[in-house]
Amino acid sequence: MQSQPKFRFFFGSTIALACFVGMIGNTGVLLFAGTGVLIKPLTEEFGWSRGDVSLALTLLTVGIAVGVLVSGKLIDRYGSRRVLCASILLSLLVILTGPLYIATLPLFYTMMLLAALVGAPTNTIGYARVISDWFDKRRGLFIGINSAGIGLGFTLAPLVCNWAVGVGGWRAGYVSLGLFLLFIVFPTVYFFLIDKPEDVGMLPDGAPISASNQQQATDTSGHLSLGEALRTRVFWLMIIIMACIAFSLNGIFSQLAALLTDRGIDMTTAALVVSTMGISMAVARVVVGYIIDKLFAPMVAVAVFILVLAGVGLLIYGQHLTLYIIAAILMGIGIGTESDLMVFLTGRYFGLRHFGTIFSWVFIAHMTGTSLGPYIMGSSFDIHGNYIPILQVCLGLLALSTVLFAFLGRYDQYTRREK
Repeated sequence: MQSQPKFRFFFGSTIALACFVGMIGNTGVLLFAGTGVLIKPLTEEFGWSRGDVSLALTLLTVGIAVGVLVSGKLIDRYGSRRVLCASILLSLLVILTGPLYIATLPLFYTMMLLAALVGAPTNTIGYARVISDWFDKRRGLFIGINSAGIGLGFTLAPLVCNWAVGVGGWRAGYVSLGLFLLFIVFPTVYFFLIDKPEDVGMLPDGAPISASNQQQATDTSGHLSLGEALRTRVFWLMIIIMACIAFSLNGIFSQLAALLTDRGIDMTTAALVVSTMGISMAVARVVVGYIIDKLFAPMVAVAVFILVLAGVGLLIYGQHLTLYIIAAILMGIGIGTESDLMVFLTGRYFGLRHFGTIFSWVFIAHMTGTSLGPYIMGSSFDIHGNYIPILQVCLGLLALSTVLFAFLGRYDQYTRREK
């Protein structure tokens, strides 16, 4: 009898580690957070305006959205590990060589756009597929842990860049990001990531493969293709929900400090309130991830976003710092919950065979909302002189999303096999 290969260490530990580190160093996080520190050095050397430099971040977002469309198909065909390793190597190559040729704005934009396109698989989609393949009963929890890596990346990238700028200017800042990918992220993903538990003789959640369940492990007849998903009600409900939530909450998050200072709160305190929102976001990723493993996720979402609605209401009508802090906590929970649900619900409703392809469309809806939210929030302030009208719009969009969660229906309505 042929012996089955054994999994190294505790079940799933290396998978969780590889995905967590990968999410810390995903291209979007590193460049978005790192460039924020490099805005002033770039404007001082080249005479560009802050708006000129900030436009590169918009191009970064657009590039990721375009790249994700191709990434999903590649991941479904070749597996996450191959695609992620290639993506990381190409990303670090673009980032490390960028300082050698950046001398004009078009060249700067070219670097950011190229890095976004080749680094698209590292932005959630690749690691989400691995987590979904490896975990079933604890999928929500590990999705939450995986997503928490994004928060740590947003914390580390500015610190690393700031230290490097002190050593060698803005060029050293980008070089430090490339070296982080080369010496930390790539080795971790290359040596520790495994596409599927079947590759090491196991099933999701650690069950060993036997002759009796081998067919079950490989049978994907109940999993939907992109074309089949496009013909379902749930797919379009998810697109609407994710776009509305991303637009509303990320838009509010981007303007929260300015909104609070407009109401007479000093900048230091406003920054503390914003950081409170970030902390609740990180905690919610793990806690809500754990809960949706135990309870029906759409109903958990309804409960969570009722709290979020209360938070936005407090922000609109509240007149006290304590109420703003509570509002920030509640809205942070919403942002954290959305990212978990985006991955979890895609796998539950449509299966995993074409997960990357289907998830790429859900992710683009999320990115579209994230891109438009801050711009429209700021433009609304320019028109009205305050944020109240756009906050009321966000309240309406979040209420719509909360209601739509209740209409998603049971998980197996499309993936159950015909008897």
